[in-house]
Amino acid sequence: MNEDTGKKIYEFNGFRLEGAERRLLRDNQQIQLKPKIFDLLLYLVQKRGQLVDKDELMREIWPNSIVEENNLTVSMSILRKKLGDDRVGQQFIETVSRHGYRFVANVKEISGERAFAAAASATDAGVERSTLTEAPLDSLAVFPVHSTSSGVEIEYLSEGITESIINMLSQISHLRVLSFSSVFRFKGKEVDPQEVGTLLNIRAVTLVRVLQLGEKLIIRAELVKVADGSHLWGEQYERTCSDLLAIQEEIAAAIVENLKLKLNPDQQKRFAKRYTENTEAYNLYLRGRYFWARYTKEWVLKSIETFKQAIDIDASFALAYSGLADAYVRLSNIHFPPREVMPKAKAAALKAVEIDDDLVEAHSSLGLVRVYYDHDWVEAEREYKRCFELNPAVISALQRYGSYLCYLGRFEESAVYYNKALELDPFSLQIHVNVATNYFLTGEYEHAICHLEKTLELEPDYMPTHFVLGCTYIEQGELTKAIDEFKRIYKLDHEAYMALGFMGYAHALAGQRAEAKNLLNILKDISVRKYVSPYSMAVIHLGLGQKKPVFEILEQLYEERNDWLVWLKVSPELRPLRDEPEYQDLLKRVGFPA
Repeated sequence: MNEDTGKKIYEFNGFRLEGAERRLLRDNQQIQLKPKIFDLLLYLVQKRGQLVDKDELMREIWPNSIVEENNLTVSMSILRKKLGDDRVGQQFIETVSRHGYRFVANVKEISGERAFAAAASATDAGVERSTLTEAPLDSLAVFPVHSTSSGVEIEYLSEGITESIINMLSQISHLRVLSFSSVFRFKGKEVDPQEVGTLLNIRAVTLVRVLQLGEKLIIRAELVKVADGSHLWGEQYERTCSDLLAIQEEIAAAIVENLKLKLNPDQQKRFAKRYTENTEAYNLYLRGRYFWARYTKEWVLKSIETFKQAIDIDASFALAYSGLADAYVRLSNIHFPPREVMPKAKAAALKAVEIDDDLVEAHSSLGLVRVYYDHDWVEAEREYKRCFELNPAVISALQRYGSYLCYLGRFEESAVYYNKALELDPFSLQIHVNVATNYFLTGEYEHAICHLEKTLELEPDYMPTHFVLGCTYIEQGELTKAIDEFKRIYKLDHEAYMALGFMGYAHALAGQRAEAKNLLNILKDISVRKYVSPYSMAVIHLGLGQKKPVFEILEQLYEERNDWLVWLKVSPELRPLRDEPEYQDLLKRVGFPA
C-alpha cells in the first residue's frame, strides 16, 4: 500500500473507513476490528467492484505465513457480522462461488487535506464507544480443544464431554448455548475466544481440553469473557474414565456459578439428571454419537453397533435408544429400503420414550419416525410440541419441526423454526440448506442461491448444498449449471444415486433424451445389485413426460413407506401430476391435510 492510498478515507452506507488512523466508524461510533480483519476490509474496499480471488486475499493479508482457507472464511464471516452484512441480501460483500469476493457497495473516496479534516472532525466529535451498562453473560459456546497428538479415543471423549456439557447447560432457558455442530466447525483450529465470540455473537466461551497420562485423564477447562478476554474461571481435573460423569457435572456447575446464573427448582432437577449410572455404557454412547456424526454408511453402521453395546450394559439407557433410532433413520432410503430399517428406528424411539417420557431426544427421534415412516402428521406434531414443552431450545426438534411444516407447505411458519435453530447453531450446514430450501420452494430462487453460496463457503463439498443448488438451477432453466451440480455430487459419492436421477431429469428437460435414458438404464442396472431409491428413476420419467411409469413408482414408494413421499405436496418436479385423480388419492393416503 503506498503512502497516498493509506491516507485516503472511504465512505459507504453510513460507514467511514480511515486507512491512516486504522479505524472503521459508523455514525461516529468506532467499530473495533482486529488488525487482520481491518486489513481484509481495506483491501476489498480498495479493490471495490473487482473480483478478488481467495489466493490473492490470503497472499496479501497473511503474507509469509501458512494459512488455511478456513481462516479466510472465518475472517470474512467476522467482517460481515461487523458490517451487518450477514443476512441473505449481500449489501457489501458479494461471494462469487468457488472463486472469491467482490466489494459491491457504492464507495465515496476522500483523499489529501479533506481526509485529514474529516478524521480530525471525527476525533473532535468523540468517536470513542460509550460504555453502557455491562451486558449479562447470557450466551455461551463450549469448545473441545484437540492437541495434534490426540488419538481417536481421546478425540471422542473430548467431543463427547463437550457435547454433554452443552446438553446440560441447554436445560437453562435464559442461557443461549450454541450447539455442538457449530463449535465442531472449529475442530483442529486455534480458538481465539474473543474472535470466535464476536463471530458467533456470544458473550462467553468455555474451552475444554482432554489429555491422557497412563490410566488417568487430565481435563482442563476455562471460562473466558468475550468482551475483554478476561479469564473468569479455570480448573484442572485428574481422574480416571470411571469419573467421567462426575467431571462433566462439576464443569457445568462451575460454568453456571461463574456466569452467575440462577436456576429454578425444575431447572436444577433437569440439570442434575443422569441418564445412566454406568460409566462404560455412557462412554459407549459418546462413541456412538461420535461415529453417527460422521454420516457415511460405514460410520453409521459402527454407531449402531456401539449404541447396541451401551444398551446391552444398561437396558434402561434411554439416550442410547434415541441414538439407535437416529442412526437407523439416517440409513433409510439412501443405503437400505425403509421397510428394512425404519421399523427398527421406530422400536428404538418408542422404547426411549417408554423409559423416559421427559427425554427431549426421545420425542425428537420419534417425531422423525412419525413423519418419514408412519406419515402420521398429527402424532408427529404432538411429539415436536412435547419437545418444546420440555425444552424450547432443542436444535434437533426446532429443525425437524421446521421441516415438518415445510412438507405441509407452511413455509412462513417453517422459516421461524429454522431461524431459531440457526441462531443456536449458526454453522450448521444442514440448517442453512433447510433455510435455502424454503426460499427455493417459494420461488425466491436468487435468495436461495445466495444462501447456498454462503453455505458452500463453510463447506465446499457438502452434498445437500449442491443438491438444492442443482434443483434451484432447474427451476430457473439453467439446466447446464444444474447438471454440473449433480455431477459434482456423484464425484463426491458414487452411491449418490439420487443425484444421477436428477441429472437425468435435467438432461430430459434440456431435450437430451438419450443422456436421460442412459442414466435411467444405469440406475435400473444398479438397482438389481443394491438398493436404489425408486424416486431417482421416477424423476427421469417425469422429465421425459412419461406419467404412467411415474405413478407406478409412486405406488411402489407408498408400499415401501418411502421417505420421499413427504415431498409430495411441495416438490416442483411433481407439479405436472398434482391435478391427476391418482395423485390426489395418494396425497390422502399419505395423510396430508386437505
